[in-house]
Amino acid sequence: MAKKFLKVFIVLAVIGFAFYFAFNMIMISLVHSKKEISTPNIVEKNLYNAIEEVSKYGFGLKMDGEETNQNVPAGTILRQNPPAGMYVREGKVIKVTISRGGEIIYVPNLIGQSIRSADISLRTATLVMGEVTKRYSVVADKDTIVAQDIAAGTKVDKDSVVNLIVSDGQPPEGMILMPDFINKNLQEATEWSLQMGIVLNITKEESSEFDSGIIIRQYPEPDRDITDLKSVNVTVAERS
Repeated sequence: MAKKFLKVFIVLAVIGFAFYFAFNMIMISLVHSKKEISTPNIVEKNLYNAIEEVSKYGFGLKMDGEETNQNVPAGTILRQNPPAGMYVREGKVIKVTISRGGEIIYVPNLIGQSIRSADISLRTATLVMGEVTKRYSVVADKDTIVAQDIAAGTKVDKDSVVNLIVSDGQPPEGMILMPDFINKNLQEATEWSLQMGIVLNITKEESSEFDSGIIIRQYPEPDRDITDLKSVNVTVAERS
């Protein structure tokens, strides 16, 4: 009985070994039957075009990661593996790293801040303080920010440079700077013009947002040197 069982076991083992050997030979034959193809260059292509490109050659595509890149639009391929020009077997999966695009930053409002405070605000927003210039001002305290070359709320790239203008205090005697009359009553501008001997040109504009007599626009802008000007212009709201 034991001999019979041993014979059956040996027969089954031989059959199993033969099946395993035949299966491996078939798989090896199938693998080697695939032709080798040079991988296409898909770097700097967007994902949609890259999929179309690799499909033409019988390759697959797999995203292997993403990176923030200021100079490359989102969805664009930064790197591929295997690299372009390498000969690999048909059906190979090409792994790619894709750009997330640049990081968008909103410029903070720096008006009225000190230089130190503005620098901290910019650094916190991953922005850079650029050139700082000074000008006399009748609307801002000395050493506070009166203007920035990129408006607050503007979307910019990380590490963008923001240039600032800082108040150098009241102007010297003999220099006249334009006050800020926006949202103020016409009477205040009229009294100032009489005191300074400057003609005030008044334009009225119908408005449902402002009370009558409120100045909604002016020219020149606040803090502009008007020493040599004979007149200035204001637009005043008039209830419809």
